Amino acid sequence: TGTLMKNVLYALVPGVLISTGLFGWGVLINLAIACVTAILAETAVMKLRRRPVAPALLDYSALVTACLLALSLPPIAPWWIPVIGVLSAILVAKHLYGGLGHNPFNPA
Repeated sequence: TGTLMKNVLYALVPGVLISTGLFGWGVLINLAIACVTAILAETAVMKLRRRPVAPALLDYSALVTACLLALSLPPIAPWWIPVIGVLSAILVAKHLYGGLGHNPFNPA
């Protein structure tokens, strides 16, 4: 799973570069906010579920979710929009259904 998710992140790089060139720094700011929020949310949920944190972070699924969500937002979105979106995706759409592979739909 980790290798596949890493490949998805690599595939997003050209789109991120072009989006940043076309729309400005807001794209990267949204990505940074979303990724930090995803890592913190994933860590918190795994600790609450008393599961090991490292494997959950090293499968990169939280980062893929964060990046897909951030890239679908306008670059001028307020900072709290990616935070709420990622928290909803990680906490509700992913972990409420049991974690990676158990969710009935894509969290992003």
